[in-house]
Amino acid sequence: MSNIQLDIEWTEAASRKIEKLMPRGDKEAFLALPPVECLPMEGDVLFLGPQGKQQPFIVAERQYHHDGDADWTIILILDVPQAAH
Repeated sequence: MSNIQLDIEWTEAASRKIEKLMPRGDKEAFLALPPVECLPMEGDVLFLGPQGKQQPFIVAERQYHHDGDADWTIILILDVPQAAH
């Protein structure tokens, strides 16, 4: 069986946007993502943020890194939609 770890990376614009929505010091700041079997693909839009204030983020890139044996890391690189840049 594989051991899969999920990492999220942000473009500069997406990082600024999520920081406004969910400041780092906020104890309630967390992101709920679907299970690995249902992860979004490149071009998919995720609505992230606190209840009632969710904002769109695009999956700009999805990378796979083999960490040895059955260990993998999937990296989702999130960006903001083009109109928001």
